[in-house]
Amino acid sequence: MLRILRLIAVLLCAAVLSVPGTLAAQVATPVASPVATPVAGALSHDPLPGNMDRSADPREDFYRYAVGGWLDRTTIPPDKAGYSISQEIDDRTTKELLGLLDRLVKSDNLPEGSDEWKAVQLFSQGLDYNTRNAQGIAPIAGDLAQIDAVSNLGELYQLLRDAVLTTNISGLYGVSPSPDLENSSIYTLWYGGPWLGLPNRDYYWKDDAANEPIREAYRATGAKLLQFAGYDEASAKDAAQRVYDFEKRLAEPLLSPEAYNDPSNYYHPRPVSDLIAANPDFDWPAFLTILGVPDQKTIVVTQEAYLDAIDGIVESTDLETIKDYLRLQVLWNTASALSKEMDDTAFSFYGTVLNGIEQQRPDDEQALGAVNSALGFALGKLYVDEYFPPEAKAQIEELVGRLQTATRHRIENLDWMTPETKAAALAKLDTMRVKVGYPDKWQTYEKVTIGDSYVQSLLSANIAEYKRNLARVGKPVDRDEWDMLPQTVNAYYSPTNNEIVFPAAILQPPFFDYAADPAVNYGGIGATIGHEITHAFDQSGSRFDAEGNLRNWWTPEDTKRFEALTEEVARQYSAIEVLPGLHVNGELTIGENIADMGGLQIAYDALQAELANSGNPGPIDGLTQDQRFFIAYALSWADKPREASLRTQLQTDEHAPAEVRAVEPSRNMDAFFKAFGIEPGDAEYLPPADRIVIW
Repeated sequence: MLRILRLIAVLLCAAVLSVPGTLAAQVATPVASPVATPVAGALSHDPLPGNMDRSADPREDFYRYAVGGWLDRTTIPPDKAGYSISQEIDDRTTKELLGLLDRLVKSDNLPEGSDEWKAVQLFSQGLDYNTRNAQGIAPIAGDLAQIDAVSNLGELYQLLRDAVLTTNISGLYGVSPSPDLENSSIYTLWYGGPWLGLPNRDYYWKDDAANEPIREAYRATGAKLLQFAGYDEASAKDAAQRVYDFEKRLAEPLLSPEAYNDPSNYYHPRPVSDLIAANPDFDWPAFLTILGVPDQKTIVVTQEAYLDAIDGIVESTDLETIKDYLRLQVLWNTASALSKEMDDTAFSFYGTVLNGIEQQRPDDEQALGAVNSALGFALGKLYVDEYFPPEAKAQIEELVGRLQTATRHRIENLDWMTPETKAAALAKLDTMRVKVGYPDKWQTYEKVTIGDSYVQSLLSANIAEYKRNLARVGKPVDRDEWDMLPQTVNAYYSPTNNEIVFPAAILQPPFFDYAADPAVNYGGIGATIGHEITHAFDQSGSRFDAEGNLRNWWTPEDTKRFEALTEEVARQYSAIEVLPGLHVNGELTIGENIADMGGLQIAYDALQAELANSGNPGPIDGLTQDQRFFIAYALSWADKPREASLRTQLQTDEHAPAEVRAVEPSRNMDAFFKAFGIEPGDAEYLPPADRIVIW
């Protein structure tokens, strides 16, 4: 569908699932092989024993010791790129959401045109493969006809200008509203660059043994899609190759994935006159009028080199190649909502080649995904009413407060930061907003219409959302709005809002269980909370002040010390070999790694404070609270990825692989080594001089 770029999303550092902390070291009995049998006080809400491998030695392979039981009994479903503890929760949530939709489908009293009615209609359209197969490409025939009608460069630019609010054409510019980084209280326009079929620039320009087969599969799959649009096999193959070559030229001036860690690389407010000068044949004033912002004076350009290059690239490329590029945009954007054969064709690349997934998700889960994407808050409200009581929200808010207190103590006691910078950091912490469970005000979907096809309905939802955001350009940012659905198993920090957000769906066992012992909750959801708080002070979040504005609030000497510490983190993680010859990209993953490490320290401190205040329950199942904390943290990252998915993650994802995240932050904490008696010579040992503590 129409890809509406939310450019600020590069700043929203999502946690994917848990993270933890440190303070005083609690000395514990070393745990080698099988430990004691469960004690009388063991809790029934204890997720640890059944997921561990007590035959493993935590000093030699802590990941295996902590989650080996889970790994042994877990198989990767054929419709997934991997499987994790978080996906177990997501599957549970999916079953609950499908149950809600099933009840809606059977309801006889839904008012026509209501959000619930629209959700039912869209869900039904997604499942109606008889209609989808019979319609074929008819739902996108109008888009393709508009592309066919282009006969010169002027008409091409007119199409790119006029089609943005009516078609599935993504175009070359990616203009989207988001908060301004230097004045985060106001929405502005961002210019983000072109649509590309491959995940990022490196897939076009980084030559290695793994990338070329992916390129070949991408071209081959593109050729198959073009045949659905009437191309014969030979012309489709030729067109797909030419489109790939064109996309490679478009990708060349783009930023590398690592460059997004520094906002100064992509935050470039430019007057509209600069865009006109760079691309004079494109009518920018008319385009802005169509978008509803005719008086816009500046646009934030994230890809300056691309802006300077695009005019020359277009003028030196034959028109038919560009038209083929736009046709493939439409086909890739809509294939999953057209016939079963087209859906499977697109999936064969994005699902199987890039991620190793053997088969598509069940039809109802795919349709649910569309409802979440198009009408997600309507379904989220029903989910919260059914599954998230107010008591759970109050408990998590209290836990967040304890983590914030622990963060304050850590900042106050940092030995590398000057008082001036500490004061600014504490001010940022004190003004941090916390959102838990669900929004206080629910988004509604009056502008979404259910069309004659699945594609048309989804396009209506995308365009309605785009227009909703465009209407806010130049207006105050709604600080109460959520950028994640309540039914999402994840969390995030927003630097422009200076807020941490924890949707209802992540607040479930094993991450959070009201009846579990403190170590399990602090190692699970407490670690996630600490992770998100720490994002305010990672290498990207630290560039935003308490109001969410891009501003340097550091003294020069503190900046140098911080940068030196982050370089150490990058080097440490880059030395970790995940697959033969493939290492973690320490520069790409630096922000998440800092948040993992800092979050783990914070959660551990908060646990110690809780135990001191409420009392230590003593060993449970033969494990101390310190031991259970680190095991619970590792369990939160239990994961089995397919190799293809893991390779893609290493090239594209700002998160390190789960197995690395499960252990490496702990290896930078003295308390971890004391808890399990890990000493020099043990595989998990990291010398004190190599342990890094930033926050």
